[in-house]
Amino acid sequence: MIIELDNTHKQDLSSLRSLSVEVINEFCKIALEFIKKGSNKKLYIGASQKLNIAADKIESLVDSITYLFSESSRFMLNENDFNDTLAPIKLSDEILEVLRESYFDNRKEIRNTLQEFYPHLDHYQNLEWRLDTQIANRSLGSSINPIYLLKLITKCGSDKPIEHLLQTDPNNLKHLCNELESALNEIRTYENRLIIRNIK
Repeated sequence: MIIELDNTHKQDLSSLRSLSVEVINEFCKIALEFIKKGSNKKLYIGASQKLNIAADKIESLVDSITYLFSESSRFMLNENDFNDTLAPIKLSDEILEVLRESYFDNRKEIRNTLQEFYPHLDHYQNLEWRLDTQIANRSLGSSINPIYLLKLITKCGSDKPIEHLLQTDPNNLKHLCNELESALNEIRTYENRLIIRNIK
C-alpha cells in the first residue's frame, strides 16, 4: 500500500532536493517533535534565521514531513511501500535514507502518540435480558404487550464496567438484530478485511 500525497506535500518534499542531509535530518527531528508536542513557532523562527529560509516555508515543509510520517505509521508501511510513496518525487538515495531512517526509528512511538488522539470507545462485555409481558388490564381486556428489559455491560480500557439499562419492544429489537447482522456481513467482505488489516 502506498500513501497518496497531494500536490502541496509533493512540492514541499521535492524542495528537500536543494537541502543538505544535515538540514533534512534537523527537519525530521522538528517533525517528530511536532507529532509529540505540537507546533512550536520558535523552532521555525530559529531554523529560519539559521538556514536563511522563510519561516512559513519551513513550517510548510515540516507539516509535509509530519504528514508523511504520521500516515506511514498509521498504515504501518514497510520499506518498499515507503519508498514507493516517495518515488514520484524523485529524491536522491541519501535523502530517502534520512527520511526512511527517521521514520523506521520512530514508527512505534509515532503510532502510540497518534493513538492517544483516537476516541476511546466502550466495548461490549456482557448482555442480560428479561421478557416482561402484561397479559391484561382493566381498560384493554386481554391484549398482550411484551417488553424486553436489557442490561448491557460495557467496558472502556481498564476502567470499571458500566451498566446500561434499556427497554424495547420485539419489533425494535428485531430491527436492531437485522441491522447488526447486516453490519457483520458487511465487515466480512474482502474489501473491508483489507482495510481493517491496514488499520491495525
